[in-house]
Amino acid sequence: MLKRSFAIGALTDIGNVKKTNQDNILVKVGDGRNGEFGLFLVADGMGGLTAGEVASGIIVNEFSLWWDQRLSDIFQQEEDSALSVISDEFDRLIREINQKIIYFGFSINARVGSTLTMLFIYRDKYLIKHIGDSRIYRLNSSITKLTEDHSWVAQQVREGKMNQEEAKNHPKRNILTRCVGVMEDLEIFDACGEISSDDGFLVCSDGFHNYLDEDEIYNSLSSCEKADAEVQKALGGLLEKVKLRGAADNVSAVAVYQHLHKDRSDRILSIKGIINKIANSFNGW
Repeated sequence: MLKRSFAIGALTDIGNVKKTNQDNILVKVGDGRNGEFGLFLVADGMGGLTAGEVASGIIVNEFSLWWDQRLSDIFQQEEDSALSVISDEFDRLIREINQKIIYFGFSINARVGSTLTMLFIYRDKYLIKHIGDSRIYRLNSSITKLTEDHSWVAQQVREGKMNQEEAKNHPKRNILTRCVGVMEDLEIFDACGEISSDDGFLVCSDGFHNYLDEDEIYNSLSSCEKADAEVQKALGGLLEKVKLRGAADNVSAVAVYQHLHKDRSDRILSIKGIINKIANSFNGW
C-alpha cells in the first residue's frame, strides 16, 4: 500500500522595515490510512499598531480550533465525501471569521483585515480557499500560480489596462479588492485538483513573492532534497534574498512536498498539530 508523507518548510519574518509582524501562519498535519494529510495557511494582517496581527491571529486560531474539534468527526462520518464536506465547512468558517474581525474592528474603532490563503491536502487531492494577494504555487516540472491576486493592480492587468511590469511598481499596488474582515459580503476564491506524485506547493505572502521571480522560487525549491531540513534551508535562502532586496513588508511562506512510500501498516487515524504559530514566536521550522 502506498502512503503519503510530507516534507515541510515554514517561516515568517518581520522584514527590514515594519515594527511588528502582522503575518500569521498555520501548519497542521494528521496521519490516516492513506498517509499524511495537512492544512497549510498564511494570513497577512493589516491595520494600525497590532490590529493586523490580531486579525490574522483570529484566522489562525479559528482554523486551529476547527482542526482540533471538527476534523476527526468528519472523517469518521463522511470518509468518502470528506473533502466536499470540508470545503463547505471552510466556507462557513471563513464567513464566521469575517464577522469576528469586523466586530473586532468596531470594538477598537478601526478598519482592520487580513488576507487568507489556505491549502488543504487529503489523499490525492488538494483544496484551496483564498482571499487577498497572498499566493499558492504548484511546483512540479514547472511553477504554476493556482490563486488570483485580489488587488487593484491585478484587476487592471486582468482587464488589459496595465501590464505586469507596470503593476509591480504602481503606487496603488498594495490596495486590495478582497479582504477578510472589511465587508459583510465576502467572495471566496476556491479551487481543487488532483495531486501527482512529484507535486510540491508553496503558500506565501506578498512580502515574499513581490521580491522574487517565479524562476528563482522554482529553481530553489525544486532542486533541494525533499526532506524537512532541506526544504527549510531552501526557504531560508529565499528569505535572505528578500531581505537583501529591501523586505519592506513582513515575509511568510510555507512549502510542502509529498512523497509516496510503501507501508503495510494500518494505523488508526491520528490528528496532530505541528505548528500553531502566533506572530513573533516562530522564526523557522
